[in-house]
Amino acid sequence: MSLTSLNALIPKDQKQSNHYCKKEIIVQGTCFYKKIFHVKNGIVKISSITKNGEETIPLLLTSGQYFGAKPMIDSFPFHYVCEAQKNNTEIQEFDIMILQNLLHDKISENIGFLKILGDQYIELEKRIKMLYLRNTEQRILHVLMEFKDKFDHKLDHQENIIINMPLNQEEMSNYLRVTRVTINKIMNKLKRKLLIKSDQNTLTLTKKFFEYYGTF
Repeated sequence: MSLTSLNALIPKDQKQSNHYCKKEIIVQGTCFYKKIFHVKNGIVKISSITKNGEETIPLLLTSGQYFGAKPMIDSFPFHYVCEAQKNNTEIQEFDIMILQNLLHDKISENIGFLKILGDQYIELEKRIKMLYLRNTEQRILHVLMEFKDKFDHKLDHQENIIINMPLNQEEMSNYLRVTRVTINKIMNKLKRKLLIKSDQNTLTLTKKFFEYYGTF
């Protein structure tokens, strides 16, 4: 079961769908935990601010993924900011209490919903594994592959993959937990090796990139 299936079971007057422009805030603070938000279309950045005023980006989500609901493991709620990273991002909102009542005596729906929760933790596990990579270049390569798999891309006439980048340079730094200077240094190295090409909003992965990635 998916949240789309759950959506069909919820009365129309108890759910809503909203559209957001790029950089528009969807939800923030403790309101994050009061509902479940389904990314029907678009890209969502989930971030928080450290005590030092620095932004951290634990997750980037795309169509079909969800966020929100009270965490089952963390007892202390983080104050997340959820922001659209693409124009016309569509978000469906479900009140958590409505879902709890819906799932109360329905075993099959409960199993399906637990699978959705499991998918969220798999996503977090992937992020944790990536951040534990000591080799910064390898970390960047993994993230570029993640962007290729999750976000809009197309092929050029040489069958290189062109990705519409969901983050700017500063956000990339926050997502990778690496300084902008280090990222620029490694990206320039990849460009010199003809593994990638870039402009303001897109990044191209050449065939050589995938051969190089396969050596790690």
